[in-house]
Amino acid sequence: MSDATEPAGASRQRALQYVADHHTVSLATQGPDRLWAVSVFYASIDFQLYFLSEPKTRHAQNLVANESIAATINEDYSDWREIKGIQMEATCQEVRGVRETARALGAYVKKYPFVADFLSPGQLLKGMKIGSRSLDVRLYRVTPTRLFFLDNARGFSNRQEVILEARP
Repeated sequence: MSDATEPAGASRQRALQYVADHHTVSLATQGPDRLWAVSVFYASIDFQLYFLSEPKTRHAQNLVANESIAATINEDYSDWREIKGIQMEATCQEVRGVRETARALGAYVKKYPFVADFLSPGQLLKGMKIGSRSLDVRLYRVTPTRLFFLDNARGFSNRQEVILEARP
């Protein structure tokens, strides 16, 4: 169901603001033999989401096998009439380029300044430490292929597809 009274551009702006204002995304991944769901902190650039994770985690291992995911961003509401959120089909890959890594980490540290304490100067993610533990942390990018903004305050099951701009 969609709200025909709202222009697509307004829906896009509301969805972008919702993504920017929230902190966790729940990812549903498919491994060789099982499904798995996980919530991670993210930073966004447009509708692309970036998160940090260790490659040995179950969700990261699933991404090696299958980069197709589903994801949601939402709050924990006590009244279903107030539910708002993002639902998306997406792909998820490890970020390997130095420029994209620097840009995404810049957005991540801007949103979560405390993360800068764990990064080694000039090394981006190499040597990331929490306490005395050295971590093998990687940066991942979620790229939506289809995205919906759900807003039950506009009517039960009010869901509007957000047009994603073509990527070069």
